[in-house]
Amino acid sequence: MSKLITELQRLYFLDDQQWHSQHADASGNPAYSAAGALTPEIVAASLAGEKTVALQLVSPDGMARAMVVVFDKPDDWGEVANLYQAVQDELDLPAPAIAVSGRKGFRLWFSLAEPVAVAEVQSFLDALGRKYLADIPQNHRQFRPAADLPNDTAPAVINLAPARHTVTGKWSAFIDPSLGGMFIEEPGLEMAPNMDRQASILAGLASINVADFQRALGILLAPVESDAAGKSSPERPASQQDEAASPRSLDAGHPNSLRHVGNHYSDPQSFLLAVMNDSSASPRHRIEAAKALLPFFSNNA
Repeated sequence: MSKLITELQRLYFLDDQQWHSQHADASGNPAYSAAGALTPEIVAASLAGEKTVALQLVSPDGMARAMVVVFDKPDDWGEVANLYQAVQDELDLPAPAIAVSGRKGFRLWFSLAEPVAVAEVQSFLDALGRKYLADIPQNHRQFRPAADLPNDTAPAVINLAPARHTVTGKWSAFIDPSLGGMFIEEPGLEMAPNMDRQASILAGLASINVADFQRALGILLAPVESDAAGKSSPERPASQQDEAASPRSLDAGHPNSLRHVGNHYSDPQSFLLAVMNDSSASPRHRIEAAKALLPFFSNNA
């Protein structure tokens, strides 16, 4: 079994994981059919671009251990970045995986160390949306597993990544969070990603243990405290207010700070070279780009 399949199983698969095959309905929209137990051979076929695999996120007894926030608009990257950072800084949870969809938008994949009742998972996702995604119209974001998706026949199903999209032919893939702005214009890859690199990205992630999940759920469901004047918090110095009002960033730069660089390069090596040499990029972005380039040049040392 490949390293990537092992990491996907470690983070997202249920015991006796089930899968659905994807096809188009009479209107040309995606529809899903239950296909049975998910085997390593089926996952391997998906990773080879030969089959579209959708995970059934809820077990027959109503438990789930993978949660996915779906962003349908790629230019919502700022909100993706904010949520990615907020769950770590404010909820003290492990970082989720960020993936591009291969067609439109981004996906945030959360992993639970043990299955949790799907009702609690749905409560967590709904509360997460109310707290951090209020500025995004509900028709531009979705949750899986979802409590209610009237236009979706499979609210507990999500396409596995990385995979080749059946409509666009582009690939979904897990990405380094610091490079998310590169995918605002095109949230997919022309070619299959390096599967060893995909495994390395997932290997650096941890699952949310049950105690931390319950603690974070309590924080999200707690009523907002307010004083008699209707203020949600004491007044802060102007500098702190400005900082709170500005969007969070990944690393040291704004999530869109590398957008002007990414628009001009089609391959990762050229893009990283441009970032490393771009004086307008943040020092941290330039250092990270230099680190990422080391494997390209180490053999020439």
